[in-house]
Amino acid sequence: MISLVKGIDKYVLGALIAFQMALCYNFYRREIAWYPPGNDDQSGYLVDTYRTKEQILTNGFGQLGSVVRSSYNTGIALPILGAVSSLCFAGGRLPVLLVPFLGFVLLQVCAFVTGQTVWRSRTYGYLLLGLILCLNTPWYWAGGLFDFRFDFMAYSLYGIWACIVMRSELFLNRRWALVCGFVGAFLVLTRFLTLLYLLGVSVGFGVVCVAIALLQRGNIELARRMWRRICNLGLSVGILGSVVAPFLISSWRKVFQYYGVGHVLGSASSARAHQGGLDSLVEHLLFYPTSILRDHWGVAFLLGAAIAIIGSWIVALTKSQKTAKVISNGGSETFTLQVIFLLGAILGPILVLTIDTDKNSVVSGIVGVPVALLIVAFSAHAAAVRDLELRTIPKTLVACSLAVFAIGVGTVLDRLTRHTPEYSQRSDLTRLVELNKWMVSYAGARGWQNPGISFNAISPWFNGYSVTDTGYEEMGKFVEFHPIFGSDIMGAGRQEALSQLAQSDFFILTTPTSRSTGGDSGNVSPNTSDDANYQWLSVVRRLNPHFNPVVQPAPTGILLEGSTAAIQRWPAIRRHLYPFYQRIAEYRDDLKAWADKNMSLAQTVPFENFTVAVYVRPSAPASGLSDNAR
Repeated sequence: MISLVKGIDKYVLGALIAFQMALCYNFYRREIAWYPPGNDDQSGYLVDTYRTKEQILTNGFGQLGSVVRSSYNTGIALPILGAVSSLCFAGGRLPVLLVPFLGFVLLQVCAFVTGQTVWRSRTYGYLLLGLILCLNTPWYWAGGLFDFRFDFMAYSLYGIWACIVMRSELFLNRRWALVCGFVGAFLVLTRFLTLLYLLGVSVGFGVVCVAIALLQRGNIELARRMWRRICNLGLSVGILGSVVAPFLISSWRKVFQYYGVGHVLGSASSARAHQGGLDSLVEHLLFYPTSILRDHWGVAFLLGAAIAIIGSWIVALTKSQKTAKVISNGGSETFTLQVIFLLGAILGPILVLTIDTDKNSVVSGIVGVPVALLIVAFSAHAAAVRDLELRTIPKTLVACSLAVFAIGVGTVLDRLTRHTPEYSQRSDLTRLVELNKWMVSYAGARGWQNPGISFNAISPWFNGYSVTDTGYEEMGKFVEFHPIFGSDIMGAGRQEALSQLAQSDFFILTTPTSRSTGGDSGNVSPNTSDDANYQWLSVVRRLNPHFNPVVQPAPTGILLEGSTAAIQRWPAIRRHLYPFYQRIAEYRDDLKAWADKNMSLAQTVPFENFTVAVYVRPSAPASGLSDNAR
């Protein structure tokens, strides 16, 4: 596709990519590189990536074969790509984050070429590219460009797939239809769930083509084109299935455990929905439309879309009747099929995600590029210039396209020249880095390669994967911490919790810091509800800067001493707590008592609003796990 970019456009795209590369690098050094990776998903994928890299370094690239043949629950491609990138480049987490950045660059190139080719003018290439740059998805706090997980790669690849389908003239061109199959296969290998998106959209579009071919069989040329599209669509789906089937078959147990049990049959998905305040059918149905509008479109995209549509309408109102007649006779079939396909590409994923009880605002961004394509399709059709020479494109439309492109570039500049919320927490996060490095050094000095670690809180910062990642990025030591207690949002009963604690080599106990004395408030009475409320909310805000007490309290809310009274005073808080916190309230003191008796207090680290006590097993076996953990 790059060869299709000609003349000055090559320099414009090259300058745009170089501009983004410089901004992203500076943003990474300023805002990302110095603190541990947050969010369980990101830290878990980073562990998979670093483990794969170490396996290759130890056994050579031949080890990559066994890595590929291993089973996965969500996707296979991302950790492997991250490991290969990390082998080629140095720099902590930067080489790993280069993978989603390259995916984003490829999306931009494909979008420009698609707009230029499908609608026969680079004006639409800049319009489509500008709309994509206006989207919030790359800069969303979770699952964005700097959060290493499959969501953003799926966003880019799904957008590329949609662009190539449009480039294939809706599967009329066989060569491009085959390319669609391979791109779709890569997308599914990145995130298995997208197989449902692609199959749903493909089957729906195929049914429409069959219906048109049968209903319009008197129009021989139209019917012939429809049957050709159906044939090419079948070849595309066949390539997709033949590539991904072996991987899905080998991973089906983990896929079923993750999606079937975790999202459908198990109770964890309902607990996460309840924690997010989704208790009614209406709330479930409106979650993704609301999330798309609020989290992924934003003001810049809506403004760009409005400019594109209004500009095309102005052109439509001022064009001559002759031009309108030429266009209406020449492109109605293509435009109709474009709208049908793009609506399917938008509504298909939303339908699949809405059926799932476990809602997550991160995943809804995947429909951003099809929406941008649909806006350009409507704009081009309304302006009725698709069949005209480039020199006849109205200046109004050119100006609107350049305005949208400028807004998109300005959005990128604005997003990458701001501090993240974590920047204000740099003192605490710096302490956390040192704490993680200490635990890695402590485990490494004793030869523990897979130490067990437990927490009395569910937090994006305090989790075993993040400790492993910090050790590897900061020290080059791969010590894989094994999460035990505190990794399941459903929690555990008292006996099970103590049993899990007995299997742990490290136990991280968090307690609030009293606002009045600055000391440890571990003895705060449950009756002192005002202080408990303050402590609970302050620690929640501290551990997760995106906490919003009205919309969705963060899942890192630590159930501290006296927070039972906080729940009694604020009953609405109860639905925003994971079952983990409701169950641990019954035996929280027992955990500390057990740790005081059976483990050693290695160190205490004061944070701004809470204190971390690190307990270690005094005589753990050399393997790093007790006998009970095996």
